[in-house]
Amino acid sequence: MFFASSAPLYGSTQPKLFGFSLLLSAVIICLMLPPPAWSIETDPQLEQQLDQYLNILDQDQELSLQQLQTMQQQLQANTPPASVTRLYAMKVFYYLYNNDEVQLAAALEQLGNFARQHPSPDVMAEALATQVEVLFYQGQMNEAYQTIVELESFLESVKQPRIRFYANNLLGRIYILDNQFELASKHLHAAMEAVLETDDDRTAIRRTYLLSQLAQLHADMQNLEQGLELINQAIAGVPDKIKDHLPDFYLTKGYIEGELGQHEASIQTHYLALEQATQQGYQGIALLSLNNIGAAHILLHQYQQAIEPLLQAKELAIELEDEYTQQLVLLNLGYIEVMQGNYDEGLQQMRSSIEYYREHGRRSDLERFLTEFAKALHHAGYHSEEAAILREQRDLNKELFQADRERILAEMQQRFQAREQAHHIQRLEQANALQERTIENKQLQNRLILLAAFASALAGILMWQLYRKVRHINRRLKEANKQLEFQSLRDPLTGLFNRRSFQQRMAKRWQQKEHRHHGEERDALILLDIDFFKQINDQHGHAAGDDILIEVAKRLTQSLRQHDQAIRWGGEEFLLYLHRIKPKDLNTLVERTLYLLAEKPFMVNGQPIVVTATAGFITLPFDDIPEEKLNWEKALQLADLALYSGKSKGRNQACGVTGLHVPLTEIMTSFDVEQNQPLTLQQLTCSEVAGPKVHRT
Repeated sequence: MFFASSAPLYGSTQPKLFGFSLLLSAVIICLMLPPPAWSIETDPQLEQQLDQYLNILDQDQELSLQQLQTMQQQLQANTPPASVTRLYAMKVFYYLYNNDEVQLAAALEQLGNFARQHPSPDVMAEALATQVEVLFYQGQMNEAYQTIVELESFLESVKQPRIRFYANNLLGRIYILDNQFELASKHLHAAMEAVLETDDDRTAIRRTYLLSQLAQLHADMQNLEQGLELINQAIAGVPDKIKDHLPDFYLTKGYIEGELGQHEASIQTHYLALEQATQQGYQGIALLSLNNIGAAHILLHQYQQAIEPLLQAKELAIELEDEYTQQLVLLNLGYIEVMQGNYDEGLQQMRSSIEYYREHGRRSDLERFLTEFAKALHHAGYHSEEAAILREQRDLNKELFQADRERILAEMQQRFQAREQAHHIQRLEQANALQERTIENKQLQNRLILLAAFASALAGILMWQLYRKVRHINRRLKEANKQLEFQSLRDPLTGLFNRRSFQQRMAKRWQQKEHRHHGEERDALILLDIDFFKQINDQHGHAAGDDILIEVAKRLTQSLRQHDQAIRWGGEEFLLYLHRIKPKDLNTLVERTLYLLAEKPFMVNGQPIVVTATAGFITLPFDDIPEEKLNWEKALQLADLALYSGKSKGRNQACGVTGLHVPLTEIMTSFDVEQNQPLTLQQLTCSEVAGPKVHRT
């Protein structure tokens, strides 16, 4: 069981990792061409006024707007463009925070026009950084990624430490959201280097926020000890100007301590967060702190001590009209009732909250909540309902895995298109420059024929070089497209074919009529699920889990024949497609596969780990039923039911579907969701294949 946001019943402890920071207003470089040695001149008086503006922004919105207008009225023709750009960027953020879309559009246009009139790297960078922030805030991710391509390419051209700090901090926060933790770490550390080059009244503020961001990053990367050290540094060095952010920092610290299993320390830290949040009126943080205090007591099996803070959290959630967190608190209270023996009352409360999350909750939250609900059902002895909940959780896990993969592919495509567009713009600029030069040469032709001829030859050489360069770029783009297509058909971790590639193969098999009988031979499907994989992840870490998946993929591949195929079906599930095998040989092959996985331990960090699997298998066509009536997808559902049977009988075995006990029409009715007649094992004839006897440590 996990602490806080990692455990479904126990709430959320981390503040959001990404969002606008009124304290951080700076720049990312944006020019497409190598910059000259621009001088970086600022107006010290205006820069000081802008810093003062940031200090009062959260306190008095009306006074903040008056200060912005006064500073704009005081601008002179000789005011350094870098300072003017920063002022215009502050206007953009003011209208963004106040949801004034009309004024926001006008401020963005003003900023963009000014930047184009004063195209130094730092001026252009300030404008582009502002645009990226606005696009992310508005959820226009594709446009934001296109701009980020430019920012990353020319970031080193930014001269001002303030701007380099902001640019790298911005990219770090974005890459944390995108789960690209190595890139996030690179940019956040670059931001810290930039902060060390500054020495003003905002240096300590920037350093503190960066330490907090780095702590959250290390927590996400499971570098928990490092994360705890960083958040302690942030708390110890909080400047007086941002003491009101201490509740956020304590919340992060409490989360990391919980993940480290230091639940007593986590409780004390959350009480500090609660105290600070109550004093400063941050009721949302107070609500999370109360819930997480109760959560930590649950993890320590101190159920009676958990009740009081949870009841306080419930009352506060009702006061704040935060039904989402209220249902989370009720889940915790229901869980306590079950653990204390009040099964009916506790389970009824948990069922009610689970139903709420089915209708209104995030799918990822529901998937985690179902796991803990199943534990409560198991404790209460409701094994039938427990099995149904675990099946729902497994199906939801598959759905989330597929959705996450599709999201990653879409983001990869967005970045690829953004880079392609940037290359296209660069080629157009080169072509335009060449065209202008050709026009100039034609104007000189009337006076200097010889020079014109030389210029024409030079233009021809340049055209040839451009042609070669364009061919080279097009070749690279073509190779990139091929690589992208390859990646879309392969699982990135194991290198096996993915679900999409298998669906394409089965569609091709149908079109080419390969599904017809070939004497005694049939095709076959074997669906395998690694046993106790979650425990492996919990005990040895997700990196070890990934190593296990890779080695399983290798062993499965070694067991197959030339025309067979191994597919990573999702999570810890694998699918084997056997092309033309005699049914009498199928059990032998399944048994060999179980032994291949279990007999030789997997080595993880020098430690042997015994890994077994449970499988369900079926021939295709099944039981001489034409595939026009029972296609591969329905057959796979039968194999999945057989796998579930093997799980319920103790795992490390396989169950094969060999026939039907009922007419085919009754089975077909069970495939229809609207008929509400699910398949059962009693409708099927199954054969069992035992795996090897193993000793688990």
